Amino acid sequence: MASKSIQLNFVQRWSTALVSLLVLLPLAVPSNAQTQASCQFTTFNTRFFLNTGGTLVLFPQGVNDYGTVVGEADNNVDFSVKAFTRSSGGALSYYQHGSSDTTFTHRNNSGVNLGVYGSSTALASASGTPFTMQGSTVTPLTITVGGKTYSRFTVWGTNRWGTIVGAFADSSGKIHAFKRFSNGSTVQLDYPGAAQTVANAINDGGTIVGFYSKTASPNLWRHGFIYNNGKWATLDYPDSTLQTTLSGISNANLIAATTIQGSNALNSFIYVNGTFKKMVMPNSSVPTYAYGVSPNRGLITGFSGYKGYIATCK
Repeated sequence: MASKSIQLNFVQRWSTALVSLLVLLPLAVPSNAQTQASCQFTTFNTRFFLNTGGTLVLFPQGVNDYGTVVGEADNNVDFSVKAFTRSSGGALSYYQHGSSDTTFTHRNNSGVNLGVYGSSTALASASGTPFTMQGSTVTPLTITVGGKTYSRFTVWGTNRWGTIVGAFADSSGKIHAFKRFSNGSTVQLDYPGAAQTVANAINDGGTIVGFYSKTASPNLWRHGFIYNNGKWATLDYPDSTLQTTLSGISNANLIAATTIQGSNALNSFIYVNGTFKKMVMPNSSVPTYAYGVSPNRGLITGFSGYKGYIATCK
């Protein structure tokens, strides 16, 4: 996804960075909301026409510093959902766990894929059997929270230390975020007063981003959050008519975010240096969506229409 002293230095450095971020948030967000990010895009096709007459569509979810993109591939002929890996050179490979719908949600720099099988799709519920995959070795994951062990939940992100974040539903159906350490121990995370909390990404300093809602499904109103070392901060796009979800974060605290109106995503943004900056893919007439952010290079992956991309933005 080092020695113990190096790990402690990372935690101390990014805990300090978060404190600074918490101080800046209320002052910096509103003034520059409409700024457009300066991005360099490398695009690739996400729609392929099949010999059967149907199509295969890729949905990028994660990217590492080497430019390897992972996600899910939907086939509209047999309605199968497979995980895909796209190398930086463009080579595609696919994986399906038996006949189960399968998706990759993240890939770290060591080549370990994070994913879910047995779910409807990653873009919808994504509550299935989570796993890691290195080479051809697939390892199912469990979490134990409050004395109960869960084998079906959502995994969205991991960092170099093997810490995984995602969300699970308790016996009453309430959605909680979690942080699972490499040794399997797990911490439940709930934004104070929230009815639902989902963690989407974690960087090497332990800073987690995602969204929370003070109302439960199906009446969600998403607010973006940043969490580190017991401290929470809300990060909302400065428009009271829009919801916000944070989907990725780099080690330099570049955040990918999406605004939502009703149940529809509108467009994605980056949040950097106290400013929301809209991402716009050149020559595209449809919104640009961002999902994964790589840890060190800050590469961003997502799609616009039937074009996937890897982008660097500032």
